[in-house]
Amino acid sequence: MGILPRSATATIRSSVAALLGGVGGLFDGTGPVHKATLALDADADLPGGSALLVPGAQAAALVRLGPVEDHYSVCIKIPHAYGPGRDQDLLLASSADGIPFHHAVLPAENISSRVYSSLWLYLAGIEPVAFGLAADRVARPDQLTDGDRLRVLISSAVGRFRPIGDLVIGDLYDGGAPEFAGSNSGGGLRALPPALFYRG
Repeated sequence: MGILPRSATATIRSSVAALLGGVGGLFDGTGPVHKATLALDADADLPGGSALLVPGAQAAALVRLGPVEDHYSVCIKIPHAYGPGRDQDLLLASSADGIPFHHAVLPAENISSRVYSSLWLYLAGIEPVAFGLAADRVARPDQLTDGDRLRVLISSAVGRFRPIGDLVIGDLYDGGAPEFAGSNSGGGLRALPPALFYRG
């Protein structure tokens, strides 16, 4: 039996790490942190029961996208989403669309070459969903820059991703290095294990 190629070995290792709650630095990206705006489409098909997921809503965000070994991770923070100190974080990794593929961490050549997935599920109200991102307009292949735009995606537990809004990248954030955690949630939106244990 032959030795697995490095990319296959990395995919297996990272996907197992995702299943085990992000052990091994799955979301330890090295990219810069940017300010951003999360803007949901006015006609977005969204689950009910979440204070954040409202058609037409906008929120200030912080975003870090960067390489981790062979894959890319994206960490998003909506500061004070539910009141002072009550943030909403989403941690995603380069992946693919549709079950079971959106559970796998896949290698990415650059920031535009893969869909990003939350890998495992969140509860939005009473509906289990997965979140995703896809590059829509990016100026550079290796890092985000001011004016870049990513499409925000959502799927049911067994469906495919559909677009629900934009994440528009702004200036660099100069307020230090924020910590991202799947446990930062509220307002009817919360990560389920293993995504609950993700850290970045």
